[in-house]
Amino acid sequence: MEGYHRPAISDPDHVVYELIASLLSDGRTSRLYKSLVESQKIALSAEGFNGFPGDKYPNLMLFYALTAPGHTVKEVATSLNAELQRLKTERVDNQDLDRLKTQARASLLRSLDSNSGMAELLTEYDVKTGDWRNLFSELEKIEAITSEDIQRIAQTTFTPENRTVGYILTKGA
Repeated sequence: MEGYHRPAISDPDHVVYELIASLLSDGRTSRLYKSLVESQKIALSAEGFNGFPGDKYPNLMLFYALTAPGHTVKEVATSLNAELQRLKTERVDNQDLDRLKTQARASLLRSLDSNSGMAELLTEYDVKTGDWRNLFSELEKIEAITSEDIQRIAQTTFTPENRTVGYILTKGA
């Protein structure tokens, strides 16, 4: 596991962190899954999540992988780092960026499709950001994200001095 420190939900770049987490670790189309599991076959799973343990205060963007038989934690860590470096040096192409933005907007809107979902999110934004109206500015913030924003946040976030690493090793490893 590797955790990278990030600011709270009230930070102006919150939605950029959300898009980065989605790009790297949301499902079988994510960069980590495609690289570590499908292409290199060094991991059985590779995922992550944003806002650990909660996002009201500064928190972690956390990535984790389960090594495949015959491979080492070091191999997985090296490949994870390569994907993070790629994000720092290569711009996300417009097609991927548009897909991510569409998914983020759709997810937000789907969460508002019921009274309970709306009540939950309005309350969450009021408590975490100080004003429930901040929820509705998320759509505009998502639309405004550029590939330069993603690269800028990746360059400042994915550094050794901003990282916390945890290993779970088997006996004798």
